[in-house]
Amino acid sequence: MNFQESIQALYSLINYEKTNFSYTDLKLDRMREFMKLLKRPDTHSPVILVAGTKGKGSTCYYLERILATQQKKCGLYVKPHLLTFRERLRFNGEMIQPEELAELVTEIFPVIDHMEKYSPYGKPTYFEVSVALAFQYFKKRKADYSIMEVGLGGRLDATNVADPILTIITPISYDHTEILGETIPQIAQEKAGILRPSIPLILGLQEIKPAKTTIMQIAENLRVPVFPLEDYYSYRILNRSPKGSIFELFSKSDRKGVFSLPLLGDQQIENFLTALLSAEHLGYLPSNQQLQNLLNEAIWPGRIQVIGSSPLTVFDVAHNQASFATLCHTLQDYLGIRKAVFLLGFLNGKDFPGIVEELSQMESRVILTTPFNPKAALPADIAHFFAPSIPYYEVINDPYQAWEKALQYANDFNLPLVVAGSFYLAKLLSDKLNVTLFKEEVEL
Repeated sequence: MNFQESIQALYSLINYEKTNFSYTDLKLDRMREFMKLLKRPDTHSPVILVAGTKGKGSTCYYLERILATQQKKCGLYVKPHLLTFRERLRFNGEMIQPEELAELVTEIFPVIDHMEKYSPYGKPTYFEVSVALAFQYFKKRKADYSIMEVGLGGRLDATNVADPILTIITPISYDHTEILGETIPQIAQEKAGILRPSIPLILGLQEIKPAKTTIMQIAENLRVPVFPLEDYYSYRILNRSPKGSIFELFSKSDRKGVFSLPLLGDQQIENFLTALLSAEHLGYLPSNQQLQNLLNEAIWPGRIQVIGSSPLTVFDVAHNQASFATLCHTLQDYLGIRKAVFLLGFLNGKDFPGIVEELSQMESRVILTTPFNPKAALPADIAHFFAPSIPYYEVINDPYQAWEKALQYANDFNLPLVVAGSFYLAKLLSDKLNVTLFKEEVEL
């Protein structure tokens, strides 16, 4: 296969996945068989599993960058991607090359075909194949560490087939409630499924108390040593601006200092500190100058990212109440935005009342549209959630027409434009702004 053929082969697996499924269907037995047939690529480098609701991708990114300052070669698996599947598989800070991905897909598809014919568990899913490709890639590149962002939940997630040397759980909030459970303890229990007896856990700040209580109880039962971030690090923000934050760091150890971080939002400081504590637990102690150097170059697209100036245009992948609360606070605290045009597109199953609650705190003009995904929520089906609290909203199914209308409103009313609700709106921005968020060719 060449690159385009490999991408088409991968995307053909999406049709295999059921649009609606029971979480109990996502069992690890199929993934274990898959790994066995591939000769266990998940065992060839130490694995770090990162679960949570908010900030897990950013935490993975910071951890990989911190370990790079210590000359460690790290594989990084994150999901979903914004523009190209290559974003999911990275090594030493670089996305996998097209020819490398094509080679991996060519090697792995005979195993997929074999399982479709002979396995009692059936054919691996798109997500399971993406995880397998990551393990295969990191094995080939002889990674010192494989940093894996956990997908849905944790307990039954495909990444959980590996036996980690370290686990990380970032903040937990409501998301995928129809699958993971309707209460925070239920969701936390699923996330804590990545824990292993005696394997350390780095626990990010948990604003919702029952999340921490549940995790600590499970950890105690498994005799897992837990290292809560707040017991080791704290910070004080000295300045917030469109250029990011300047913060003073305090620690239980001797590390102190003042740092600047160009990514917007207080949560990015906490994600960075969670990654730093994780690296220190692994035995790596980068200098403050090394840390500042990596922060100077920090880029994590789609996270409250300013992508245009006329009008001011912001893109964020916020898709639940907690992430929309963070988005709205960051717009106000860092960019001085208190009213905006919001162009929103969602997948099914989101907490729309919670999202509306956050948006209602700002003077917002909302346009609902359809993201590029077969599981997209139809705007007309969710409009009733917005009607009581958002005075100015409308439905425009076609995302390109929605963009033009949003742009018109932003210019007519001299307002910033905020695009949010889903990773799957990135293609719209790439097409309409004639840029890509990664400065890479889009695979079309």
